[in-house]
Amino acid sequence: MFAVDVCDLPATGGSTFVVAAALFVLVAGVIVTRWVRQSAGRLSVVVAPLVLLGGLVVAPQSADPCTTTTTVAPTTTVAPTTTVALTTTVAPTTTVAPTTTVALTCAIGGVCAVGDPGPGGGVVFYDAGSTQSWGRYLEAAPVATEVARAWATTSNQSVDVTGADGTAIGTGATNTLDIVNQTGNVAATSAAVYCDSLFYGGFDDWFLPSKDDLNQMYLQQTAIGGFSTGDYWSSSDINSNAAWVQAFDDGNQYGDFKSGSFYVRPVRAF
Repeated sequence: MFAVDVCDLPATGGSTFVVAAALFVLVAGVIVTRWVRQSAGRLSVVVAPLVLLGGLVVAPQSADPCTTTTTVAPTTTVAPTTTVALTTTVAPTTTVAPTTTVALTCAIGGVCAVGDPGPGGGVVFYDAGSTQSWGRYLEAAPVATEVARAWATTSNQSVDVTGADGTAIGTGATNTLDIVNQTGNVAATSAAVYCDSLFYGGFDDWFLPSKDDLNQMYLQQTAIGGFSTGDYWSSSDINSNAAWVQAFDDGNQYGDFKSGSFYVRPVRAF
């Protein structure tokens, strides 16, 4: 009796069919061999091996199904990937604040001309052309500040004021200070003291104009505005009894008694 080792069949289409046919032939050969053996004695010895040999010949020889096949997967080498970060350089933005240029007017520190509104709320009536020891411009206070006063308080109307005899442009402030320092003079009865005590337009440096200051006011009275046709006191002392006055109807300047009541218009220098 023959023993047959059967290996795992290959699982591919055409080979599977051939193997099945070979197995069929082998089985058939075994059956025929046993039959012949029983029937023909010696003939079985010859035929059986031939039949078995035929079955083996029919079996596919292209591949040994019992042989282990090792399939090596192809190796794929992946090149390393370099990621390059893109750098974006943004230029810095400079914001320039808009520049506002403010034109300086006379009232806020600019150049002044006769007739311009002055820093103290009055009107410029004189320009020296350059800065002097007392300043450059003279500004007359508005008509709202105008009053009538005697030149000095009663007790001082016959007293000479030392140092108050300046007549030139720019001497009014010094004259006024000398009159104020005279004992007994008060704002209610003294033209110079009234001007010195005035606070107007944010300034308290007002004074009674000198003889020549007053004449410039007369010449520019239209630009200044608000003047009466009457007489105005100056701060220029003549002697113990008299001081300089100017008539604004004809411009005449003359000396009058300190007891007289005339118009007073304060001025300031800057």
